[in-house]
Amino acid sequence: MEDENFKKELEDFFRLFKKLVEKESIGDIPGMDSQQLEQIKAFMVQFDNLKEDFKVEMIHVDPFTKMMVSTLVKQLREQLGPEADEEIPTVSPEEIIDRKEQELMALSDASQRNVSLIEAIDEQLKNPNLSDEEIDTLLDRRAQISSNIPKI
Repeated sequence: MEDENFKKELEDFFRLFKKLVEKESIGDIPGMDSQQLEQIKAFMVQFDNLKEDFKVEMIHVDPFTKMMVSTLVKQLREQLGPEADEEIPTVSPEEIIDRKEQELMALSDASQRNVSLIEAIDEQLKNPNLSDEEIDTLLDRRAQISSNIPKI
C-alpha cells in the first residue's frame, strides 16, 4: 500500500513537473539552460514509457526520499495552482510516430530512416493501453514502411 502511494506521488511529481516545464519559458527557470531542459524532457518521455513496468516494491526507497518527493509534489501543486489538476492532453501513438518521422528526415539514408521508424512503431506497440484501432493503424503503417525497405 505504501509503495502504491509512493508510485502515485512519483507519477504526480513527473506530471506536475512536466506541466511546469511546458508552462515556463527556458529563461524563467533559474539555473537551467536549454540543454538541461531538453535532457529533462527526454528523461520524462523515458519515464512515461517505463512507468507501467516500474515496480516500486522492487527497489528500496528510504523514508527521507519519499518525504522529499511528497514535499516537491505539494510545492509544484502550489506553484501551478488550479492548473495542477488539469489533464495534460495525451499524444496519440500516430502523432508520436509522425514526430519521429519528422526528426528522422535529417537522415540521408532512407533505409536507416525506415528501420528507425519501424523501431519507434514497435516501441509504441508495446503500450498495453492501445485501442484496437490504434494497434491496427500502427501495424498498417509498419507494413507500409516495411515494404519500402529493400530485402537482403
